[in-house]
Amino acid sequence: MENWKRDVEHIRQATNLPIEYVQVSQTEAAQAQQDWVQKGWEQVAFHSSNDVMTVILIETASWHTSARALLDLIFSHLDDPATLPLPKQIASWLSSMVSGSPVAIPAQLEAKWPWKEARVSFLLERCRPDRKGEWDFLQPLLHDFFEGVPDFIPLTQTYALLIVPVSMLDHQKTASELLEWASGLHDLISMEWMEPVRLVVGSPITSPLALGDTLLRQLSLARALQAYRPQMMVAGDWSYPLERWAASLPKEIAAALANELSAVITVPHMTDEQLETLDTLFARQLNVSDTARQLFLHRNTLLYRLDKLTEQTGLDPRLFPDAVLLQLYLLFRQN
Repeated sequence: MENWKRDVEHIRQATNLPIEYVQVSQTEAAQAQQDWVQKGWEQVAFHSSNDVMTVILIETASWHTSARALLDLIFSHLDDPATLPLPKQIASWLSSMVSGSPVAIPAQLEAKWPWKEARVSFLLERCRPDRKGEWDFLQPLLHDFFEGVPDFIPLTQTYALLIVPVSMLDHQKTASELLEWASGLHDLISMEWMEPVRLVVGSPITSPLALGDTLLRQLSLARALQAYRPQMMVAGDWSYPLERWAASLPKEIAAALANELSAVITVPHMTDEQLETLDTLFARQLNVSDTARQLFLHRNTLLYRLDKLTEQTGLDPRLFPDAVLLQLYLLFRQN
């Protein structure tokens, strides 16, 4: 991208118009783009490579339409995705979802990449950004695990997407079956790579055109778990709607909700045991018997714990209105 940097400097010197060459990480690109728009700048060209987004920006109000058109002639030929091989077009399209600057779906994608059966996507998220290992190291492990060659697409240094035909999953498609596959894959990667990786599995899809929407759901859940359930390393993109909603709120709204909840609820410091009890109760839809089985407790032991929580908080987590308040309080307090 040195050519871009040189061209931008030449244009600035020749025209005295506001134009900038900027490089940001993929994870910062979405927020940076919002900041640029608010300041009156627009993106006229970008290039995504590994975990870095290179962007050319101009201050919109200062550029006449004819001058703006000349920029398209200068920069468009440098990063034309239509000239890339299909795998690179697909990777560029999906990577743009991660960066928050989506590009068009590759032309005639269904015809060029026909699917004879449904497929399941697994989003892999590295939880240690300081680690620099390459995603390609995982490919032999994935081939052995699935007894085949699934499509594996590194998106950034942090994210990669695995796309697996259902035949490699023994045609197992239910939510519980997909979570079992994801758990097994998580254990394999953690053991062999010695690095924590979060997995978000999607529901089966029948067309490559659906990959974009599926990846966006997986990304939103991965980011919500990172903020509100950092210990949760395996999930389905259909789960944790409350955490996903909380993560979508502007920071000032989330802070206001936390303050309001703190004003109406008095909750003492909870032990890990109490937090695990509440999390399991909420996950089991307040069903006490199911919760006791999940925690390997006698039902009376669980009832004693819940009675103790009610004494401490004034809220009975077995009652839906109280459970909602407790779950919201814990959700916002920990973030």
